[in-house]
Amino acid sequence: MVQQGYRLVLGLACVLACWIAYKAWRNREATGARLLVGVALATAVWAGGSLGLTLATAPTAELRWLQFSYLGIVAAPVTFFILALEYTGQNQYRSPATSGSLLALGGGILGLVWTNPYHQLYWARIEYVADVPSGLATTPGVGFWGFVVFTYVLLLVGSLLFVRYAFTAPHLYRSQTTAILIAVGAPWAVNVPHALQFMSTDLTPVALSVTTVALWWAMFRYRLTDIGPIALRTVFESISTGVYVLDRHDRIVDVNAAGKDLLDLPDDVIGTPFREIAPHSDFYEHVHHKTDQPEIFALDASDQSEEDTPAGRYYEVQATPVESASGTREGQIVVVNDVTDQQRQQKQLERQNERLEEFTSVVSHDLRNPLNVAAGNLTLAQENGDGDHLERADQALSRMETLIDDLLALAYVGTQSTDLEPVDLEEVVADAWETVDTHGATLVTQADTILIADRSRLHQLIENLIRNAIEHGGEAVTVTIGDRANGFYVADDGPGIPVNERDEVFETGYSTREDGTGFGLNIVREIVDAHGWGIAVAESAEGGARFEITDVDLAEEASAA
Repeated sequence: MVQQGYRLVLGLACVLACWIAYKAWRNREATGARLLVGVALATAVWAGGSLGLTLATAPTAELRWLQFSYLGIVAAPVTFFILALEYTGQNQYRSPATSGSLLALGGGILGLVWTNPYHQLYWARIEYVADVPSGLATTPGVGFWGFVVFTYVLLLVGSLLFVRYAFTAPHLYRSQTTAILIAVGAPWAVNVPHALQFMSTDLTPVALSVTTVALWWAMFRYRLTDIGPIALRTVFESISTGVYVLDRHDRIVDVNAAGKDLLDLPDDVIGTPFREIAPHSDFYEHVHHKTDQPEIFALDASDQSEEDTPAGRYYEVQATPVESASGTREGQIVVVNDVTDQQRQQKQLERQNERLEEFTSVVSHDLRNPLNVAAGNLTLAQENGDGDHLERADQALSRMETLIDDLLALAYVGTQSTDLEPVDLEEVVADAWETVDTHGATLVTQADTILIADRSRLHQLIENLIRNAIEHGGEAVTVTIGDRANGFYVADDGPGIPVNERDEVFETGYSTREDGTGFGLNIVREIVDAHGWGIAVAESAEGGARFEITDVDLAEEASAA
Protein backbone atom coordinates (compact mmCIF):
# COMPACT_ATOMS: atom_id res chain seq x y z
CA MET A 1 0.00 0.00 0.00
CA VAL A 2 2.86 2.39 0.84
CA GLN A 3 4.51 1.46 -2.45
CA GLN A 4 1.36 2.31 -4.38
CA GLY A 5 1.06 5.67 -2.61
CA TYR A 6 4.69 6.49 -3.38
CA ARG A 7 4.17 5.68 -7.05
CA LEU A 8 1.05 7.85 -7.18
CA VAL A 9 2.88 10.81 -5.63
CA LEU A 10 5.79 10.42 -8.06
CA GLY A 11 3.41 10.25 -11.01
CA LEU A 12 1.56 13.36 -9.91
CA ALA A 13 4.88 15.17 -9.40
CA CYS A 14 6.00 14.22 -12.92
CA VAL A 15 2.74 15.39 -14.50
CA LEU A 16 2.72 18.60 -12.45
CA ALA A 17 6.32 19.40 -13.41
CA CYS A 18 5.55 18.83 -17.10
CA TRP A 19 2.52 21.12 -16.84
CA ILE A 20 4.64 23.87 -15.25
CA ALA A 21 7.26 23.43 -17.99
CA TYR A 22 4.53 23.91 -20.60
CA LYS A 23 3.09 27.00 -18.85
CA ALA A 24 6.54 28.54 -18.43
CA TRP A 25 7.45 27.86 -22.06
CA ARG A 26 4.37 29.78 -23.19
CA ASN A 27 5.86 32.78 -21.34
CA ARG A 28 9.43 32.03 -22.40
CA GLU A 29 10.23 35.67 -23.26
CA ALA A 30 9.83 36.66 -19.60
CA THR A 31 12.86 36.88 -17.31
CA GLY A 32 13.76 33.46 -15.89
CA ALA A 33 11.02 31.60 -17.79
CA ARG A 34 13.36 29.46 -19.89
CA LEU A 35 15.35 28.47 -16.82
CA LEU A 36 12.14 27.59 -14.98
CA VAL A 37 11.35 25.29 -17.92
CA GLY A 38 14.73 23.65 -17.28
CA VAL A 39 14.04 23.19 -13.56
CA ALA A 40 10.58 21.76 -14.28
CA LEU A 41 11.81 19.32 -16.94
CA ALA A 42 14.66 18.19 -14.67
CA THR A 43 12.09 17.57 -11.93
CA ALA A 44 9.85 15.65 -14.33
CA VAL A 45 12.75 13.43 -15.43
CA TRP A 46 13.78 12.85 -11.81
CA ALA A 47 10.23 11.98 -10.73
CA GLY A 48 9.61 9.90 -13.86
CA GLY A 49 12.85 7.98 -13.44
CA SER A 50 12.08 7.31 -9.78
CA LEU A 51 8.61 6.09 -10.78
CA GLY A 52 10.08 3.77 -13.41
CA LEU A 53 12.54 2.46 -10.83
CA THR A 54 9.68 1.41 -8.53
CA LEU A 55 7.85 -0.30 -11.40
CA ALA A 56 10.84 -2.23 -12.75
CA THR A 57 11.13 -5.91 -11.83
CA ALA A 58 14.51 -6.88 -13.27
CA PRO A 59 17.78 -5.69 -11.65
CA THR A 60 19.14 -4.47 -14.97
CA ALA A 61 16.00 -2.40 -15.65
CA GLU A 62 16.14 -0.94 -12.15
CA LEU A 63 19.74 0.20 -12.73
CA ARG A 64 18.81 1.75 -16.07
CA TRP A 65 15.91 3.71 -14.53
CA LEU A 66 18.22 4.89 -11.74
CA GLN A 67 20.77 6.08 -14.29
CA PHE A 68 18.00 7.78 -16.32
CA SER A 69 16.71 9.62 -13.24
CA TYR A 70 20.18 11.10 -12.77
CA LEU A 71 19.58 13.26 -15.85
CA GLY A 72 17.11 15.18 -13.72
CA ILE A 73 19.00 14.79 -10.45
CA VAL A 74 22.07 16.50 -11.96
CA ALA A 75 20.20 19.10 -14.03
CA ALA A 76 17.86 20.26 -11.25
CA PRO A 77 20.43 21.98 -8.94
CA VAL A 78 22.33 23.46 -11.90
CA THR A 79 19.26 25.06 -13.49
CA PHE A 80 17.94 26.14 -10.07
CA PHE A 81 21.22 27.93 -9.30
CA ILE A 82 21.37 29.72 -12.68
CA LEU A 83 17.70 30.72 -12.30
CA ALA A 84 18.52 32.26 -8.91
CA LEU A 85 21.36 34.26 -10.45
CA GLU A 86 19.15 35.61 -13.24
CA TYR A 87 16.11 36.33 -11.11
CA THR A 88 18.01 38.15 -8.37
CA GLY A 89 20.04 40.22 -10.81
CA GLN A 90 23.49 38.70 -10.15
CA ASN A 91 24.40 39.18 -13.79
CA GLN A 92 28.09 39.65 -13.05
CA TYR A 93 28.25 35.95 -12.11
CA ARG A 94 25.88 34.66 -14.78
CA SER A 95 27.99 34.17 -17.87
CA PRO A 96 28.46 31.53 -20.56
CA ALA A 97 31.66 30.51 -18.79
CA THR A 98 29.80 29.91 -15.50
CA SER A 99 26.99 27.95 -17.16
CA GLY A 100 29.46 25.98 -19.26
CA SER A 101 31.56 25.04 -16.23
CA LEU A 102 28.52 23.85 -14.28
CA LEU A 103 27.23 21.83 -17.23
CA ALA A 104 30.68 20.30 -17.72
CA LEU A 105 30.78 19.23 -14.07
CA GLY A 106 27.28 17.84 -14.37
CA GLY A 107 28.28 15.94 -17.49
CA GLY A 108 31.25 14.48 -15.65
CA ILE A 109 28.99 13.27 -12.85
CA LEU A 110 26.62 11.65 -15.35
CA GLY A 111 29.62 9.94 -16.91
CA LEU A 112 30.56 8.46 -13.54
CA VAL A 113 26.98 7.30 -12.95
CA TRP A 114 26.58 5.58 -16.32
CA THR A 115 30.01 3.94 -16.27
CA ASN A 116 29.93 2.96 -12.60
CA PRO A 117 29.88 -0.81 -13.26
CA TYR A 118 33.40 -0.47 -14.65
CA HIS A 119 35.04 1.51 -11.82
CA GLN A 120 32.66 1.70 -8.79
CA LEU A 121 33.73 5.31 -8.15
CA TYR A 122 30.20 6.61 -7.76
CA TRP A 123 28.64 3.63 -5.99
CA ALA A 124 31.02 1.25 -4.30
CA ARG A 125 28.28 -1.40 -4.22
CA ILE A 126 24.75 -1.83 -5.57
CA GLU A 127 22.44 -4.44 -3.99
CA TYR A 128 19.01 -5.47 -5.20
CA VAL A 129 16.56 -5.75 -2.29
CA ALA A 130 12.83 -6.02 -2.19
CA ASP A 131 12.02 -4.13 1.01
CA VAL A 132 12.87 -0.61 -0.21
CA PRO A 133 10.69 1.46 -2.59
CA SER A 134 13.41 1.77 -5.20
CA GLY A 135 14.39 -1.89 -5.16
CA LEU A 136 18.05 -0.89 -4.88
CA ALA A 137 20.38 -0.35 -1.93
CA THR A 138 23.56 1.56 -2.79
CA THR A 139 26.82 2.13 -0.95
CA PRO A 140 28.17 5.64 -1.74
CA GLY A 141 31.58 6.01 -3.35
CA VAL A 142 33.93 8.99 -3.70
CA GLY A 143 32.06 10.35 -6.72
CA PHE A 144 28.75 10.24 -4.88
CA TRP A 145 30.01 12.41 -2.02
CA GLY A 146 31.56 14.83 -4.50
CA PHE A 147 28.18 15.16 -6.18
CA VAL A 148 26.50 15.73 -2.81
CA VAL A 149 28.86 18.63 -2.10
CA PHE A 150 28.32 20.00 -5.63
CA THR A 151 24.53 19.79 -5.29
CA TYR A 152 24.27 21.26 -1.82
CA VAL A 153 26.55 24.19 -2.65
CA LEU A 154 24.42 25.11 -5.67
CA LEU A 155 21.14 24.68 -3.80
CA LEU A 156 22.41 26.56 -0.76
CA VAL A 157 23.75 29.56 -2.69
CA GLY A 158 20.67 29.70 -4.91
CA SER A 159 18.39 29.46 -1.89
CA LEU A 160 20.25 32.21 -0.05
CA LEU A 161 19.92 34.51 -3.06
CA PHE A 162 16.17 33.96 -3.12
CA VAL A 163 15.83 34.32 0.66
CA ARG A 164 17.76 37.59 0.66
CA TYR A 165 15.33 38.99 -1.87
CA ALA A 166 12.41 37.67 0.13
CA PHE A 167 13.45 39.79 3.10
CA THR A 168 14.67 42.86 1.24
CA ALA A 169 12.01 43.19 -1.45
CA PRO A 170 9.76 46.28 -1.33
CA HIS A 171 6.39 45.98 0.41
CA LEU A 172 4.55 45.54 -2.91
CA TYR A 173 6.23 42.17 -3.44
CA ARG A 174 5.87 40.53 -0.03
CA SER A 175 3.17 38.13 -1.25
CA GLN A 176 5.31 37.12 -4.19
CA THR A 177 8.37 36.53 -2.06
CA THR A 178 6.31 34.34 0.28
CA ALA A 179 5.82 32.02 -2.68
CA ILE A 180 9.57 32.13 -3.26
CA LEU A 181 10.24 31.10 0.35
CA ILE A 182 7.95 28.11 -0.13
CA ALA A 183 9.78 27.25 -3.35
CA VAL A 184 13.14 27.36 -1.60
CA GLY A 185 12.07 25.56 1.56
CA ALA A 186 10.26 22.59 0.01
CA PRO A 187 13.27 20.56 -1.25
CA TRP A 188 15.29 21.27 1.90
CA ALA A 189 12.40 20.06 4.08
CA VAL A 190 12.50 16.55 2.57
CA ASN A 191 16.02 16.11 1.23
CA VAL A 192 17.90 16.86 4.45
CA PRO A 193 15.91 14.30 6.53
CA HIS A 194 16.46 11.73 3.77
CA ALA A 195 20.20 12.47 3.63
CA LEU A 196 20.38 12.07 7.41
CA GLN A 197 18.51 8.73 7.04
CA PHE A 198 15.50 9.92 9.03
CA MET A 199 13.39 9.09 5.95
CA SER A 200 13.96 6.00 3.83
CA THR A 201 11.91 7.36 0.94
CA ASP A 202 13.39 10.17 -1.16
CA LEU A 203 10.61 12.69 -1.79
CA THR A 204 12.95 15.33 -3.25
CA PRO A 205 11.45 15.16 -6.78
CA VAL A 206 8.00 15.63 -5.26
CA ALA A 207 9.23 18.64 -3.28
CA LEU A 208 10.86 20.06 -6.41
CA SER A 209 7.54 19.88 -8.21
CA VAL A 210 6.16 22.06 -5.41
CA THR A 211 9.13 24.38 -5.99
CA THR A 212 8.31 24.74 -9.68
CA VAL A 213 4.66 25.51 -8.92
CA ALA A 214 5.60 28.13 -6.33
CA LEU A 215 8.12 29.76 -8.65
CA TRP A 216 5.62 29.79 -11.51
CA TRP A 217 3.03 31.32 -9.20
CA ALA A 218 5.44 34.06 -8.13
CA MET A 219 6.79 34.75 -11.59
CA PHE A 220 3.63 34.67 -13.70
CA ARG A 221 0.61 34.85 -11.43
CA TYR A 222 1.97 38.15 -10.00
CA ARG A 223 3.94 39.05 -13.14
CA LEU A 224 7.11 39.39 -11.12
CA THR A 225 9.16 39.05 -14.25
CA ASP A 226 7.54 42.18 -15.66
CA ILE A 227 8.34 44.61 -12.84
CA GLY A 228 10.06 42.43 -10.27
CA PRO A 229 12.97 42.96 -7.93
CA ILE A 230 15.50 42.37 -10.68
CA ALA A 231 14.11 45.38 -12.57
CA LEU A 232 14.26 47.53 -9.46
CA ARG A 233 17.80 46.40 -8.75
CA THR A 234 18.87 47.08 -12.32
CA VAL A 235 17.49 50.62 -12.17
CA PHE A 236 19.03 51.14 -8.74
CA GLU A 237 22.49 50.18 -9.97
CA SER A 238 22.36 51.85 -13.38
CA ILE A 239 21.11 55.36 -12.58
CA SER A 240 23.67 58.13 -12.33
CA THR A 241 22.03 59.53 -9.19
CA GLY A 242 23.64 58.51 -5.91
CA VAL A 243 21.18 56.60 -3.69
CA TYR A 244 21.87 55.67 -0.05
CA VAL A 245 19.45 53.51 1.94
CA LEU A 246 19.75 54.10 5.70
CA ASP A 247 18.16 52.28 8.62
CA ARG A 248 16.53 53.97 11.60
CA HIS A 249 19.98 54.51 13.15
CA ASP A 250 21.32 56.23 10.01
CA ARG A 251 23.50 53.27 9.11
CA ILE A 252 23.97 52.37 5.45
CA VAL A 253 22.08 49.22 4.46
CA ASP A 254 22.41 49.67 0.70
CA VAL A 255 24.09 52.02 -1.78
CA ASN A 256 24.26 51.98 -5.56
CA ALA A 257 27.37 52.23 -7.72
CA ALA A 258 26.87 55.95 -8.37
CA GLY A 259 26.65 56.58 -4.62
CA LYS A 260 29.93 54.76 -4.01
CA ASP A 261 31.69 56.72 -6.73
CA LEU A 262 30.24 60.01 -5.52
CA LEU A 263 31.72 59.79 -2.02
CA ASP A 264 34.57 57.40 -2.92
CA LEU A 265 33.21 54.65 -0.66
CA PRO A 266 34.76 51.17 -0.22
CA ASP A 267 32.85 48.01 -1.13
CA ASP A 268 32.40 47.07 2.55
CA VAL A 269 30.57 50.29 3.46
CA ILE A 270 27.36 48.46 4.41
CA GLY A 271 26.68 48.97 8.13
CA THR A 272 28.77 52.14 8.35
CA PRO A 273 27.09 55.11 10.09
CA PHE A 274 26.29 57.79 7.53
CA ARG A 275 27.93 60.39 9.77
CA GLU A 276 31.33 58.78 9.11
CA ILE A 277 31.11 59.09 5.33
CA ALA A 278 29.20 62.39 5.01
CA PRO A 279 31.47 64.92 3.26
CA HIS A 280 30.68 67.73 5.64
CA SER A 281 28.67 68.43 8.79
CA ASP A 282 25.78 70.36 7.21
CA PHE A 283 25.34 67.54 4.71
CA TYR A 284 24.88 65.00 7.53
CA GLU A 285 22.65 67.28 9.61
CA HIS A 286 20.33 67.70 6.64
CA VAL A 287 20.00 63.91 6.40
CA HIS A 288 19.91 63.30 10.15
CA HIS A 289 17.01 65.68 10.70
CA LYS A 290 15.16 64.03 7.82
CA THR A 291 14.35 67.23 5.98
CA ASP A 292 12.18 66.38 2.99
CA GLN A 293 13.09 69.55 1.12
CA PRO A 294 16.17 69.24 -1.11
CA GLU A 295 19.24 71.32 -0.32
CA ILE A 296 22.37 72.04 -2.33
CA PHE A 297 25.88 71.47 -0.96
CA ALA A 298 29.39 71.95 -2.33
CA LEU A 299 30.83 68.56 -1.35
CA ASP A 300 34.50 69.32 -1.86
CA ALA A 301 34.23 72.60 -0.01
CA SER A 302 34.47 71.04 3.45
CA ASP A 303 32.78 73.55 5.77
CA GLN A 304 33.17 76.48 3.40
CA SER A 305 30.32 78.14 1.60
CA GLU A 306 29.60 77.57 -2.08
CA GLU A 307 30.94 81.00 -2.96
CA ASP A 308 34.34 80.02 -1.58
CA THR A 309 34.65 77.11 -3.98
CA PRO A 310 33.71 78.28 -7.47
CA ALA A 311 35.45 75.31 -9.05
CA GLY A 312 33.81 72.77 -6.71
CA ARG A 313 31.02 70.38 -7.57
CA TYR A 314 27.52 70.93 -6.25
CA TYR A 315 25.02 68.29 -5.21
CA GLU A 316 21.33 68.41 -4.39
CA VAL A 317 20.54 66.23 -1.39
CA GLN A 318 17.08 64.97 -0.46
CA ALA A 319 16.18 62.56 2.34
CA THR A 320 12.88 60.69 2.06
CA PRO A 321 11.57 58.66 5.03
CA VAL A 322 10.77 54.95 4.64
CA GLU A 323 7.81 53.81 6.71
CA SER A 324 6.35 50.40 7.46
CA ALA A 325 2.72 49.51 6.80
CA SER A 326 1.91 50.61 10.36
CA GLY A 327 3.46 54.03 9.78
CA THR A 328 6.63 53.39 11.81
CA ARG A 329 9.72 55.08 10.42
CA GLU A 330 12.15 52.32 9.47
CA GLY A 331 14.82 54.43 7.80
CA GLN A 332 15.24 56.76 4.88
CA ILE A 333 16.44 56.99 1.32
CA VAL A 334 19.00 59.70 0.60
CA VAL A 335 19.13 60.80 -3.04
CA VAL A 336 22.07 62.89 -4.23
CA ASN A 337 21.98 64.57 -7.66
CA ASP A 338 24.92 66.28 -9.31
CA VAL A 339 23.66 69.78 -10.11
CA THR A 340 27.05 71.32 -10.84
CA ASP A 341 26.18 72.28 -14.40
CA GLN A 342 22.91 73.89 -13.34
CA GLN A 343 24.62 75.80 -10.55
CA ARG A 344 27.37 77.05 -12.82
CA GLN A 345 24.87 78.03 -15.50
CA GLN A 346 22.84 79.87 -12.89
CA LYS A 347 25.89 81.71 -11.60
CA GLN A 348 26.95 82.52 -15.15
CA LEU A 349 23.48 83.87 -15.87
CA GLU A 350 23.63 85.96 -12.71
CA ARG A 351 27.01 87.37 -13.75
CA GLN A 352 25.69 88.14 -17.22
CA ASN A 353 22.72 89.94 -15.72
CA GLU A 354 25.10 91.92 -13.51
CA ARG A 355 27.16 92.88 -16.55
CA LEU A 356 24.02 93.94 -18.37
CA GLU A 357 23.10 96.17 -15.44
CA GLU A 358 26.65 97.53 -15.36
CA PHE A 359 26.56 98.18 -19.09
CA THR A 360 23.23 99.97 -18.74
CA SER A 361 24.64 102.08 -15.90
CA VAL A 362 27.75 102.98 -17.88
CA VAL A 363 25.77 103.85 -21.00
CA SER A 364 23.24 105.92 -19.07
CA HIS A 365 25.71 107.69 -16.80
CA ASP A 366 29.43 107.21 -17.35
CA LEU A 367 29.27 107.45 -21.14
CA ARG A 368 26.59 110.13 -21.18
CA ASN A 369 28.67 112.53 -19.07
CA PRO A 370 31.76 112.68 -21.35
CA LEU A 371 29.44 112.67 -24.37
CA ASN A 372 27.66 115.76 -23.00
CA VAL A 373 31.03 117.36 -22.21
CA ALA A 374 32.31 116.71 -25.75
CA ALA A 375 29.11 117.98 -27.35
CA GLY A 376 29.06 121.12 -25.19
CA ASN A 377 32.68 121.98 -25.87
CA LEU A 378 32.27 121.42 -29.60
CA THR A 379 29.33 123.84 -29.58
CA LEU A 380 31.37 126.44 -27.70
CA ALA A 381 34.31 125.96 -30.07
CA GLN A 382 32.03 126.54 -33.03
CA GLU A 383 30.64 129.69 -31.45
CA ASN A 384 33.88 131.41 -30.37
CA GLY A 385 36.65 129.37 -32.03
CA ASP A 386 38.47 128.75 -28.72
CA GLY A 387 40.91 125.84 -29.07
CA ASP A 388 40.68 124.99 -25.35
CA HIS A 389 37.14 123.77 -25.92
CA LEU A 390 38.35 121.39 -28.64
CA GLU A 391 41.04 120.03 -26.31
CA ARG A 392 38.47 119.35 -23.58
CA ALA A 393 36.18 117.70 -26.15
CA ASP A 394 39.07 115.49 -27.24
CA GLN A 395 39.73 114.48 -23.61
CA ALA A 396 36.07 113.59 -23.16
CA LEU A 397 36.12 111.45 -26.31
CA SER A 398 39.30 109.71 -25.10
CA ARG A 399 37.53 109.00 -21.83
CA MET A 400 34.63 107.46 -23.77
CA GLU A 401 37.04 105.32 -25.79
CA THR A 402 38.64 103.98 -22.61
CA LEU A 403 35.24 103.15 -21.12
CA ILE A 404 34.15 101.37 -24.28
CA ASP A 405 37.39 99.35 -24.44
CA ASP A 406 37.00 98.25 -20.82
CA LEU A 407 33.35 97.37 -21.36
CA LEU A 408 34.24 95.23 -24.36
CA ALA A 409 37.03 93.55 -22.39
CA LEU A 410 34.64 92.79 -19.53
CA ALA A 411 32.06 91.35 -21.93
CA TYR A 412 34.79 89.29 -23.63
CA VAL A 413 35.89 87.80 -20.32
CA GLY A 414 32.32 86.85 -19.48
CA THR A 415 31.64 84.92 -22.70
CA GLN A 416 35.01 83.46 -23.70
CA SER A 417 35.66 79.81 -22.86
CA THR A 418 38.75 78.79 -20.89
CA ASP A 419 41.29 76.88 -23.00
CA LEU A 420 43.78 75.46 -20.49
CA GLU A 421 47.36 74.60 -21.41
CA PRO A 422 50.85 74.76 -19.84
CA VAL A 423 51.95 78.42 -19.89
CA ASP A 424 55.35 79.91 -19.05
CA LEU A 425 54.55 82.72 -16.58
CA GLU A 426 57.79 84.60 -17.31
CA GLU A 427 57.01 84.74 -21.04
CA VAL A 428 53.47 85.99 -20.44
CA VAL A 429 54.78 88.70 -18.07
CA ALA A 430 57.27 89.89 -20.72
CA ASP A 431 54.56 89.98 -23.40
CA ALA A 432 52.12 91.84 -21.14
CA TRP A 433 54.76 94.43 -20.19
CA GLU A 434 55.28 95.22 -23.87
CA THR A 435 51.56 95.91 -24.44
CA VAL A 436 51.25 98.47 -21.60
CA ASP A 437 52.41 102.09 -21.78
CA THR A 438 54.94 101.68 -18.97
CA HIS A 439 56.68 105.11 -19.29
CA GLY A 440 59.57 105.00 -16.79
CA ALA A 441 58.26 102.09 -14.71
CA THR A 442 60.55 99.18 -13.82
CA LEU A 443 59.72 95.48 -14.08
CA VAL A 444 61.32 92.90 -11.77
CA THR A 445 60.50 89.31 -12.74
CA GLN A 446 61.08 86.52 -10.22
CA ALA A 447 58.83 83.96 -11.90
CA ASP A 448 59.89 80.79 -13.67
CA THR A 449 56.75 78.72 -13.03
CA ILE A 450 54.84 76.78 -15.69
CA LEU A 451 51.12 77.24 -15.01
CA ILE A 452 48.03 75.46 -16.30
CA ALA A 453 46.01 78.39 -17.62
CA ASP A 454 44.36 80.06 -20.58
CA ARG A 455 47.29 82.01 -22.05
CA SER A 456 45.18 84.84 -23.49
CA ARG A 457 43.28 85.39 -20.26
CA LEU A 458 46.42 85.16 -18.14
CA HIS A 459 48.02 87.82 -20.38
CA GLN A 460 44.96 90.04 -19.87
CA LEU A 461 45.07 89.51 -16.08
CA ILE A 462 48.75 90.48 -15.76
CA GLU A 463 48.32 93.38 -18.18
CA ASN A 464 45.52 94.83 -16.04
CA LEU A 465 47.52 94.44 -12.82
CA ILE A 466 50.57 96.13 -14.38
CA ARG A 467 48.41 98.96 -15.70
CA ASN A 468 46.77 99.32 -12.28
CA ALA A 469 50.19 99.58 -10.58
CA ILE A 470 51.40 102.28 -13.01
CA GLU A 471 48.16 104.27 -12.84
CA HIS A 472 48.23 104.39 -9.03
CA GLY A 473 51.99 104.27 -8.37
CA GLY A 474 53.18 106.72 -10.99
CA GLU A 475 55.57 106.42 -13.91
CA ALA A 476 58.55 105.59 -11.66
CA VAL A 477 56.85 102.65 -9.93
CA THR A 478 58.60 99.29 -9.69
CA VAL A 479 56.41 96.26 -10.46
CA THR A 480 57.55 92.88 -9.13
CA ILE A 481 56.04 89.61 -10.34
CA GLY A 482 57.10 86.39 -8.65
CA ASP A 483 56.19 82.81 -7.78
CA ARG A 484 54.29 81.55 -4.73
CA ALA A 485 53.88 78.02 -3.43
CA ASN A 486 50.51 77.62 -5.17
CA GLY A 487 50.43 80.52 -7.58
CA PHE A 488 52.08 83.90 -8.15
CA TYR A 489 51.90 87.54 -7.07
CA VAL A 490 52.05 91.02 -8.61
CA ALA A 491 53.42 93.72 -6.26
CA ASP A 492 54.47 97.36 -6.53
CA ASP A 493 56.10 100.05 -4.38
CA GLY A 494 53.28 102.55 -4.86
CA PRO A 495 50.94 104.00 -2.21
CA GLY A 496 49.22 100.67 -1.54
CA ILE A 497 45.56 100.00 -0.77
CA PRO A 498 44.05 100.75 2.67
CA VAL A 499 42.90 97.66 4.55
CA ASN A 500 39.29 98.84 4.69
CA GLU A 501 39.16 99.19 0.89
CA ARG A 502 40.74 95.88 -0.11
CA ASP A 503 37.43 94.04 -0.35
CA GLU A 504 35.95 96.75 -2.56
CA VAL A 505 38.65 97.13 -5.21
CA PHE A 506 37.26 94.25 -7.31
CA GLU A 507 33.76 95.70 -7.49
CA THR A 508 32.59 97.07 -10.80
CA GLY A 509 33.09 100.82 -11.12
CA TYR A 510 35.23 101.17 -7.99
CA SER A 511 38.20 103.50 -8.56
CA THR A 512 40.17 105.98 -6.46
CA ARG A 513 41.09 108.03 -9.55
CA GLU A 514 38.72 110.50 -11.16
CA ASP A 515 39.65 109.32 -14.65
CA GLY A 516 39.56 105.61 -13.71
CA THR A 517 36.84 103.37 -15.15
CA GLY A 518 36.70 100.94 -12.23
CA PHE A 519 36.70 97.94 -14.58
CA GLY A 520 40.35 96.82 -14.56
CA LEU A 521 40.40 94.89 -11.29
CA ASN A 522 36.87 93.61 -11.90
CA ILE A 523 38.18 92.05 -15.12
CA VAL A 524 41.04 90.52 -13.10
CA ARG A 525 38.54 88.97 -10.68
CA GLU A 526 36.47 87.53 -13.55
CA ILE A 527 39.55 85.88 -15.06
CA VAL A 528 40.57 84.46 -11.68
CA ASP A 529 37.07 83.03 -11.15
CA ALA A 530 37.00 81.52 -14.63
CA HIS A 531 40.15 79.52 -13.77
CA GLY A 532 38.90 78.49 -10.34
CA TRP A 533 41.71 80.40 -8.64
CA GLY A 534 41.65 82.70 -5.64
CA ILE A 535 42.86 86.28 -5.30
CA ALA A 536 43.66 88.44 -2.28
CA VAL A 537 45.07 91.92 -1.67
CA ALA A 538 47.94 92.46 0.78
CA GLU A 539 50.72 94.96 1.43
CA SER A 540 54.01 94.53 -0.42
CA ALA A 541 57.40 94.60 1.29
CA GLU A 542 57.87 98.18 0.02
CA GLY A 543 54.49 99.29 1.39
CA GLY A 544 52.67 99.17 -1.93
CA ALA A 545 49.91 96.86 -3.16
CA ARG A 546 50.42 93.12 -3.55
CA PHE A 547 47.91 90.95 -5.42
CA GLU A 548 48.27 87.24 -4.58
CA ILE A 549 46.76 84.70 -6.99
CA THR A 550 46.34 81.30 -5.30
CA ASP A 551 45.06 77.76 -5.96
CA VAL A 552 46.81 77.70 -9.33
CA ASP A 553 47.52 74.31 -10.94
CA LEU A 554 51.19 73.93 -11.80
CA ALA A 555 52.30 71.93 -14.83
CA GLU A 556 54.53 69.68 -12.71
CA GLU A 557 51.66 68.83 -10.35
CA ALA A 558 49.26 68.21 -13.21
CA SER A 559 51.65 65.80 -14.93
CA ALA A 560 52.31 63.99 -11.65
CA ALA A 561 48.58 63.57 -11.04
